[in-house]
Amino acid sequence: MRLTVCVTLLALIILQPACAQIVFVTDRDGDAELYCVNPDGSDLRRLTRMVGEDTHPVYSPDGSRIAFVSDRDGNPEVYVMDRRGQGARNISLSESFEDHPCWSPEGGYLIFASDRDGNSEIYVCAADGSGLRNVSNHPSWDGFPTWSPTGELIAWVTDRTNNQEIAISSPDGTNAAVLTLHEAWDGDPIFSPDGKFLCFRTHRDGNIGIYMCELANRALTNVNANEVWNEQATFAPDGFRVAWACSPAGNRDIFVADLDSGERGNITNSLANEWSPCWSVDGSKIAFLSDRDGETRLYVADADGANVVEVSAGPVMDVPCSWGRQP
Repeated sequence: MRLTVCVTLLALIILQPACAQIVFVTDRDGDAELYCVNPDGSDLRRLTRMVGEDTHPVYSPDGSRIAFVSDRDGNPEVYVMDRRGQGARNISLSESFEDHPCWSPEGGYLIFASDRDGNSEIYVCAADGSGLRNVSNHPSWDGFPTWSPTGELIAWVTDRTNNQEIAISSPDGTNAAVLTLHEAWDGDPIFSPDGKFLCFRTHRDGNIGIYMCELANRALTNVNANEVWNEQATFAPDGFRVAWACSPAGNRDIFVADLDSGERGNITNSLANEWSPCWSVDGSKIAFLSDRDGETRLYVADADGANVVEVSAGPVMDVPCSWGRQP
């Protein structure tokens, strides 16, 4: 009887599906380390334990791996490890500065920024580091790359027009073009889930605003429709909503816009600062950073702002988190 119970419990443990977790950066241990946690605050675990700064984590599309930036070897480079923090491997292997890794939709490749050729460029390589290729290949500054969820395009920030603009190209660097072409500063590109639109941050209206570009015809839409500070736009998985940080009363709050109806709402609406929104994979919840308890911590709320829960159980650093898919 005891053996049967033990075997049954072991089977339940093995068969229990892993929860979709959030990975974030904290310096509670003296330097920047990566932690993960369930969206209800349970199962908080430390993932990295090396001397150095580990930052900018991003889950692979299937949730099985995490890419991140670490200076454990003396300079910031791109690493990949499994979701439990095991098997960390340096995939960029240079003595230069590497930053901002982003996965291809199927998880086979990564793009990141590197200054190994003397100026910041966009590179792509296989997830194991092989086949490294410079895909921006321009004497200007290029950085902050992102990959379309359809896999057809990449976008990044460039100053090749002597102004900060958004550039796009095929993932191999062909068909490169500057998308925005405006005298104002543009940055922070992010594709919609269907790859048909691209949101970006811009100064073109005098404030910092969020615009959305329909890639087929380059038509622009002002998402925020206000005259204050707006940043860190991110599409919901359904593609019909956008969340961003906005400062209508001096502090930052999380806003959500319904792209079909045009309705916009402040879902945090507090006297504190809230920023860096990150959608759950199913679009039902939003994680964000907040100083509402006196220090920066990680919180999770329903997509309408209800049921706010502090999940980091301690301070976090001002670095965007990543919400993984249940592997």
